[in-house]
Amino acid sequence: MNSLFDSATPHPDGYRDVDVRQLAMRTFSRPPMVDVREPSEFDGLLGHIDGARLVPLATVKEAAIDWPHDEEVLLVCRSGARSAKAAVQLVARGFTRVMNLRGGMLAWNTADLPVVRPYLGSPPTLNRVLDELLAGLHRTVSPDIPLPGFGQGPSRETLAALLDALQGSPPAGMRDPAGFERLLRDCRDLLAVARPWSPQ
Repeated sequence: MNSLFDSATPHPDGYRDVDVRQLAMRTFSRPPMVDVREPSEFDGLLGHIDGARLVPLATVKEAAIDWPHDEEVLLVCRSGARSAKAAVQLVARGFTRVMNLRGGMLAWNTADLPVVRPYLGSPPTLNRVLDELLAGLHRTVSPDIPLPGFGQGPSRETLAALLDALQGSPPAGMRDPAGFERLLRDCRDLLAVARPWSPQ
């Protein structure tokens, strides 16, 4: 079996990207994993991969002084961005077999792969996540319009009011106004054909 590094995708910055499924298939032959997030994230909602060692990004250069330069090392973070920065730092210091977990712990969790985390109670339902997202958007876009409670999921009227608020008061500093308009249009189309949520 090839090493994980040999099967990973080369990146122009000298390291290689590893897909979460590639790593998941290697339960017994994983390289050393270094999680470059902060301690609160390592033990937070997204958790961490079993066997990963916590070395926050700000300390990677110092910690790496004693690491072998020719052995595989896989870097992990929340989304793959900070671990990519750490990978660039290691490559610049002469490390030759550096890998980055593409998509980080977000991708790992989305793929429903095993995670080590302290007990945080039951995972949130999709309805709860949607409720919180919509309420958060509402607070940041148009807090002067009262927002009713959602309960088992937002009503069609609540979603329509949120779309109206977004249409009437777009977030400041948008990078892609046309994309934002497309998003609102697509959401209105989905809302038109949506059916009420059933309790989960």
